[in-house]
Amino acid sequence: MRTTHASASASAQIRRTKTDATTKSSKAAKSPKTPSVISEAACNREVWSLVNPNIVGWTSHTYHPQVWYHSLEDIHSLWKEDYFDYVLDIRALADVTTEYGGAPLLLEGYETLHIPGSYPITVFPPNTPVDEVDMLVDFTSTNVCKDSRVFVHCWSGNSGNMVAQTLIKLGFTNVHAAGPEGNAGIWDWKAAGYELVVNDKFDANEKRFQPSCIDACTA
Repeated sequence: MRTTHASASASAQIRRTKTDATTKSSKAAKSPKTPSVISEAACNREVWSLVNPNIVGWTSHTYHPQVWYHSLEDIHSLWKEDYFDYVLDIRALADVTTEYGGAPLLLEGYETLHIPGSYPITVFPPNTPVDEVDMLVDFTSTNVCKDSRVFVHCWSGNSGNMVAQTLIKLGFTNVHAAGPEGNAGIWDWKAAGYELVVNDKFDANEKRFQPSCIDACTA
């Protein structure tokens, strides 16, 4: 009986060894992943940051830690090729008139004109304290949203850059903005002849205003 038991144990060990070898062999033989198709814009874009500032023409630009900056031209090319997961528009929904240099200045709202497919987060004024931020479309609701590659913008780039820093403080990990500030917002986008949606209406119940990342952790 002892001999039979020993033989059975040896046979079981051999089977396990063969199974392990087959599994390892199968893993080793796994075909390599086929590379995703990379866009020309993604290959050619330039990126600027706190540790790698653009010293040509961006002398007055404010760089925030963990925010990636591109020229508006590169931003547009990347946007056309779906490089960004989401475009976040910090502006209010309706037009606002403020004073600038002693004269009234019209700040067009999201509903007046916006980048196609963008989402209004309405973090305005841009110096809103982090603990008081209440996004219209709440990208702070899940880590999936916070880990998405987002492009944030405003009218000229100044306010958008301020909110980019706020997003970092809120835990966003992949924030992109256009520069140099003062020449890289929706006004410059419009002046360049880039795509726009005009006279739109925001409705939170519409599917197009419900980014998939918000429900990603509850599915």
